Amino acid sequence: MNLKEHSKSLDTSLIEVVVYSDRARAARRGQFTLQSGKHTLEIENLPFRINPESTRVAARGTARARLIGFQLKRTFYTQTPVEKVRELEAQVESTQDEMTNLDAQISLVSQVRAKVDSLGTHTKVFAKAVASGKMSVETQLAVFDGLRTRIDQLDKEIQELQVCKRNLERRLKQLQNQLDQVRSARPLESYSALVDLEVLKDGEITIELSYVISGASWEPLYDLRLLEEESILEVGYLAQIIQQTGEDWEDVSVSLSTARPALAATLPELDPWYVYPKPPPVVPQGRRVASAPMFFMASKAVLPSSERMMEAVAEEQVEAEIAMARFDQSGAAITYLLEGKASILSDGAPHKVTISRYSLIPKLDYVSTPRLVEAVYRRAILINQSDYTLLPGEVNLFTGEEFIGNTQLELTAPQGEIMLYLGVDDRIKVKRELKRREVDKSLIGGKRRIHFGYEIKLDNLTDRQVMITLHDQIPVGQHEDIKVRLESSEPKPTRQTEMNLLDWEITLPAKEKRSIRYDFLVEYPQEMEVMGV
Repeated sequence: MNLKEHSKSLDTSLIEVVVYSDRARAARRGQFTLQSGKHTLEIENLPFRINPESTRVAARGTARARLIGFQLKRTFYTQTPVEKVRELEAQVESTQDEMTNLDAQISLVSQVRAKVDSLGTHTKVFAKAVASGKMSVETQLAVFDGLRTRIDQLDKEIQELQVCKRNLERRLKQLQNQLDQVRSARPLESYSALVDLEVLKDGEITIELSYVISGASWEPLYDLRLLEEESILEVGYLAQIIQQTGEDWEDVSVSLSTARPALAATLPELDPWYVYPKPPPVVPQGRRVASAPMFFMASKAVLPSSERMMEAVAEEQVEAEIAMARFDQSGAAITYLLEGKASILSDGAPHKVTISRYSLIPKLDYVSTPRLVEAVYRRAILINQSDYTLLPGEVNLFTGEEFIGNTQLELTAPQGEIMLYLGVDDRIKVKRELKRREVDKSLIGGKRRIHFGYEIKLDNLTDRQVMITLHDQIPVGQHEDIKVRLESSEPKPTRQTEMNLLDWEITLPAKEKRSIRYDFLVEYPQEMEVMGV
């Protein structure tokens, strides 16, 4: 049976995009009815950033058909085949025409203004008219007043036209920037996909084309907001997506993946690790050097770095998990399927989408190191009680509606601990003062002794009890003859490390003050000069 050959352009729409850290995988789909025969279906205007080796095509439907072949071809254009670009180009041309019209109006009004201004300079003519009785002084003054009024009107008209011109200049600059941005994302060439089918029985068929494309990326962002009255921390888990793939993602399902797919992954291979004798030194003529034993030196082995090895392992895991469930946290790859549909233009601008929002219960306390900064910092310690693995990323910190700064979040798995500093709380005051510095007048055993005393004052101006951790220190001797000893402390420190770091955990009721006093001794030989005290 001879089958007729048909060629047809196939309209497809983007249905799904999976965004990785440095690329994306997109899927397009088209459906129509085919009659028996051989068909070549062409899918046009595919973006130029496609990786040709990554393209895959599938066909299914009620038509009894066989997929014979598939190929990509490059198409070149004399002008950008994008409606948005043509629209912007038209707006630029229209704005330029308006500016040309404004320039002509400004020039015309300026000429009129110059002529009116020149009338006021003919004082001799007006003087002769007054002298001959043809014009009274009142009439001459009225003429001058009329000229001045007309000049004021013309100046105002010129000013209004110049304001309009400045606005048009700003609009033109904005349109040109948008046009440059879109043009850079959409080169004057594209791909077309040719799908060869053999249909034995009439019916409907669905063609699905998938491909990996460069020019897309995403990174996590976080908005953490402390609500003091409710004693909760709201977590906004966001993703910032940037794409310049050459095609707009309009009303498609978007997934975010931490996988790093390799299109041509190869197993790293070890190069030989050579060991060879060190070459003898070059000796200038006329000089003799005593012979020395020969040493062996190992060359630097050409081994894959730990980063490359981790990447290879991650890539192997990605291959197994890329088609897993919509929410996957097992293994190296994590995939988030965004709720609903998303529309992200290919303009290179950052687009924020929400992965999730939830609340955590923080443990709030305060920390201060008054030896460095006389300020008390609010700290939040919380457990990630969500089902989400929090990826490393930038955090925007808020207290209520007030933005207090940025920080970085490290990788935190579910049930992992997070520690955040939420800025200085000026309602809690701290001050550290030197209260004692005494040198013993008598020397015992040839030793010099210096006594130091410090006082730390705390003042809680809030209407609630707070827990404050104070960090301080006393010196550490770096010589066996230098001795440092904590003589007294009220209250005693909660911890004292081998490096003489001191910690106090203080519970301070509302509207109350507290003082901490500690003294220490530094002892060293009389003849030694000691630095740092």
